[in-house]
Amino acid sequence: MQIRVRLTMQFIFIAAGILVAAFLYVHFQFKLNLQAEYYDSLKSKALIIAEMVAGTKTDEQEFKIQAPSDFSSPLAAEYPENISIYSLEGKRLYTFNPAPDDIKPSTFQDVRETGECKFAHGKFSALGILYQNRAGEKYIVIAESVFDQVHINNLTQILILVFILSIALVAAGGLFFARQALSPVSAIMNQVDALLPTDMSHRLKTSNQHDELSRLVITFNKLLDRIQQAFKIQKMFLSNISHELKNPLNVIVSQVEVTLDKERTTEDYQHTLNSVLSDVKELNEVAEKLMQLARINADDSTIQFQSVRIDELIWQSKESLLKNHPEYTIYFDVINLPDREQLLYISGNEQLLRTAIVNLLDNGCKYSPDKMVKVSLSFDQEGHGCIEIDDKGPGIPENELPLVFDPFYRSPRTAAVKGSGIGLSLVNTILKLHRVELTVVSQLGQGTTFKLVFPLASLHQNPSLN
Repeated sequence: MQIRVRLTMQFIFIAAGILVAAFLYVHFQFKLNLQAEYYDSLKSKALIIAEMVAGTKTDEQEFKIQAPSDFSSPLAAEYPENISIYSLEGKRLYTFNPAPDDIKPSTFQDVRETGECKFAHGKFSALGILYQNRAGEKYIVIAESVFDQVHINNLTQILILVFILSIALVAAGGLFFARQALSPVSAIMNQVDALLPTDMSHRLKTSNQHDELSRLVITFNKLLDRIQQAFKIQKMFLSNISHELKNPLNVIVSQVEVTLDKERTTEDYQHTLNSVLSDVKELNEVAEKLMQLARINADDSTIQFQSVRIDELIWQSKESLLKNHPEYTIYFDVINLPDREQLLYISGNEQLLRTAIVNLLDNGCKYSPDKMVKVSLSFDQEGHGCIEIDDKGPGIPENELPLVFDPFYRSPRTAAVKGSGIGLSLVNTILKLHRVELTVVSQLGQGTTFKLVFPLASLHQNPSLN
């Protein structure tokens, strides 16, 4: 069932429920008012006849009882109403029309006790009242008449007709308004159908209204932005990874082919093997970064966290980098230490954090002319650890700062320097996982500073301090 049909049906059911409740209330109140007027009229007639017949009489013999000799006669049932006067014991003293004297004794008992009683008497709706004349004598007056249902039947027919017409109008109006309300959804569907995977630059048009559909369009456009970014990263991945893998492989193949072309000296073989080893290490480094990036993006819930000491983390990262690159120079300085040793510890994955710091140190040394970086560790008044890594490289243009953390992005200015464009993206992913605030400040020709601010960790998370 389409949404517009379902909305129309729901609208009809709601309107029908409201109309039925309203019409039942109107019908009920009208019937009550009509019955109240009916019994008021009976009471007035009964009192008038009682006053006329028994207003001053005290002798029952003075009442002229008019009763048919044959109660089964058709004439006894032709009159539309009747008024009879009875003694307190239930003896009929007077009747306006001839009628059978078959009132139940319990009815007279109710009238004597309550003073007024409504009851059904055959086809009549009757009212019994206790009457006292001017002489102080009490009588029971029974007024009865046929209750006219014509007005109620007419009202019922009118309400049914109005209900049918109202439901028809509600259905037409509901279908129209449902179509109008869902027309923007149809427009959105048409725009989505027009999107092609080969061109992700198109976006859905938004209205100026701040309604739910506009928010939906904005959310969908944000999703398209992320999808376009994913396609862009994929294209960059295919382009860069093919270049990063193809070049070392071609070099390895070329070196091996040239070496095997003829007999070489031991020194030549060693030189070739060293060159091949360097290219293989480069390939291994790229593959390792790719696997780490894929593992973190795939499922970060499986990564184990433990207490890690910040200063030791920096020392380990420094030693690990210098072991593979002895030509680098790294100065490490602790500006201030916190009052409590526990503040030196953070909650995180030591291997991933070390990978992030090693990549930042390697990046700074690689682009600095003197292959040197300065690392400083400090703590603010709240106890947050802060690491600053300064290099004297060429700097990053302002328009490229938002792009340096994109996977496989490489600036044209540093294309001559070996790299895969994965390191900073891996760093950004790891630091986001650890809720570490990362900022970059750079000036052309003066260098770049990466600043890492770590969140506070719970003190009891360090098992070595227990």
